[in-house]
Formats: sequence, C-alpha cells, structure tokens
Amino acid sequence: MVQILAGPITYLLLAIYCHEHYQEKVSIRRVRELRIRIKNEALACEQATSPETVLPEDSELHSRAKT
Repeated sequence: MVQILAGPITYLLLAIYCHEHYQEKVSIRRVRELRIRIKNEALACEQATSPETVLPEDSELHSRAKT
C-alpha cells in the first residue's frame, strides 16, 4: 500500500517542482537532472563530513553520477 501511494506522491512533488522552477511539465530529462544533483550533493556531504577527504571539483562530482 505504501508503494502504491508513494508513486503518485512522488510524481505530484516532481510536477510542482518542475512547474515552479522551470515552467514545464515533468520530463525524463528533468528527473535525470534532479537524480544527478541529489547524488552529487549526497556525495559532497559524505566527503565533507570526513576530515581527511578533500572535496573534488564540481565537474568531478558530475562525472561520477550515472544516468
């Protein structure tokens, strides 16, 4: 039941976000872009919490996230 409700909720949140930020409907391109951004931010946070790790450049973060 949770998975059945999670799908429409996720879609509605994506639709609201895309409409407010890009004035367009949800597209696979935007979903991929958001997924990459979330992965890169999570990686940056993980590396920032480790004191001995040097944070890579933004271009390196983007190249690590796969679509």
